Amino acid sequence: MALHKLRSATDTLKEVAAIYLGLLLLAAGAFAVFEQQPFLDSLYWAATTATSVGYGDLSPKTVPGKIVAVSLMHLSLFVIAPLIVVRLIERVTSNQHEFTHEEQERIIAALSRLEERLERLERR
Repeated sequence: MALHKLRSATDTLKEVAAIYLGLLLLAAGAFAVFEQQPFLDSLYWAATTATSVGYGDLSPKTVPGKIVAVSLMHLSLFVIAPLIVVRLIERVTSNQHEFTHEEQERIIAALSRLEERLERLERR
């Protein structure tokens, strides 16, 4: 159930990008507060940390700042990156002509009705 909710909440790359941007903004805000840094510098830190570039020109000195850093590193690597990869793979491998589950159900129902009609006609 939770996996289905996650999948539906991240159906498109736009949704994943919005979640990623939210993560960056949240981490930047926390870093700015905990490390007493300007928000734009903190946003720069969050972007370099999330992409695992981490130039080292800005780094957390406080324990809460380090917790934010470790959380951001792990969330971007183990949550955001896989979501992006999965969405890209789905776009490349999806069959645009494949029937949806609902379409399959309608086809099955229509075939059942046709079979019933044929049976009635054959009985006459």
